[in-house]
Amino acid sequence: SDPGRALSWKAPGRVTDSFPPLLTFQDFLSSTTSSETTTTITTMMQQIYKYAFETPSTELGNVLSPTSLLVLVCLVFTLRQVKSKVCLPIFSQWGRQAGRHTHGHQWELQNEERIIKFGEYVFRLLYHSIISMIGILYFWNSEWWNLRNSSGRTTPPTTSTTSTPYDEAGIGTTSLWNNYPHDPILPGMAWYYLCQCAYNVDALVSLLELSFVIQWGGSSSSSGDGSSKNTSSSSSKSNPPTILHVPYLLTLSWSSTCRGDFTEMFIHHIVTNLLVMGSSFFRLTRVGSMVFLVHDVSDVPVDLSKLANFLKWKVTTIVCFITMVLVWAVTRLGIFPFVIYKSVLVESYLITQSVPPIHYYSFFWFFALLIAMIILLHVAWFGMFIQMGYLLVTKNETHDLSEHKQGEPDAFGTPPSTTTTTIANGTTNGTKKHN
Repeated sequence: SDPGRALSWKAPGRVTDSFPPLLTFQDFLSSTTSSETTTTITTMMQQIYKYAFETPSTELGNVLSPTSLLVLVCLVFTLRQVKSKVCLPIFSQWGRQAGRHTHGHQWELQNEERIIKFGEYVFRLLYHSIISMIGILYFWNSEWWNLRNSSGRTTPPTTSTTSTPYDEAGIGTTSLWNNYPHDPILPGMAWYYLCQCAYNVDALVSLLELSFVIQWGGSSSSSGDGSSKNTSSSSSKSNPPTILHVPYLLTLSWSSTCRGDFTEMFIHHIVTNLLVMGSSFFRLTRVGSMVFLVHDVSDVPVDLSKLANFLKWKVTTIVCFITMVLVWAVTRLGIFPFVIYKSVLVESYLITQSVPPIHYYSFFWFFALLIAMIILLHVAWFGMFIQMGYLLVTKNETHDLSEHKQGEPDAFGTPPSTTTTTIANGTTNGTKKHN
């Protein structure tokens, strides 16, 4: 900058210039094998294990680094293979057997789409249950979850000269920010983020797979009833609505297994993946882990309620629905906006003690707006719950309005004008038309 100009100012550089460097695998090998003359396969595997699972603040702590992207691709590929080749066939068969036992063989013939979605939701229930338990155990003693002892400080102390400027305010949500970006990224946190990112990428892909049917080639007339692994002869009573038709090339149609709230879910998955990758890149993994945990815990009763409703187990559906509404209200409408988001809005400025304010504001509004979008979607879904609860109390009907915006048919395809069974949610796959 020119000191002779009153308004001259030198920009502080890139945002990442304020971050301590993450350890690359090459640098790790250079620092640990310099005294060794030979490297065997066993030694290399030991080094990989030590780098991945015992060394903090490695490149695995940023899901957008080259090393993490390679791991992420492997995780997504493995997850999708295990899910499609092992889990879904087994879980769908469970749904088929349970439905046949409850409603008879005719139900099985008329509800192939429900059986497909049943397998998908058993997989989601298994994942959300496991990752919730892992998150609770791993973060049990984390200082940022010690909300009762949070200092509630709204101004930073002015007397500290240490590298950790807010020692006395370091318990509670202020610990999300008070040593940023110098908090080490422990291996457990890095892998927690990688697994969550892999799952959310798969969830977005699965949503698209369950929502659309692509038929390649064919005649110049739009047929829209293409074959797909998500459709069956029982769903071919009417052609699915065609979205796009290119003569002699392809026909893109809505699938019969598409959710009724596809638009909301698609936005939710896009925003979620942006938040996951962005928070990892900007070293905001602590607050990101809090967001993960409240979502995973609340997804467990959501998955249970959907599974019960797919099988039309009315009493079980009602119990799971009430549990889902209570847990949703506490986690997604309570802790998420009034603890986590409040900290983002009110306390996150503490990082300006170690990061230039212009860097802070360059990403603050990005995260603030995306989180606000997620909260608005949660409120919209909760409105669906209220509507479902109203139908349950006034008409003794249980309808999953996230799967069927206009209500759903009963176990044997009877239109929603008569007795039905429902539950709503805000987390995954459903039907746009009829079952």
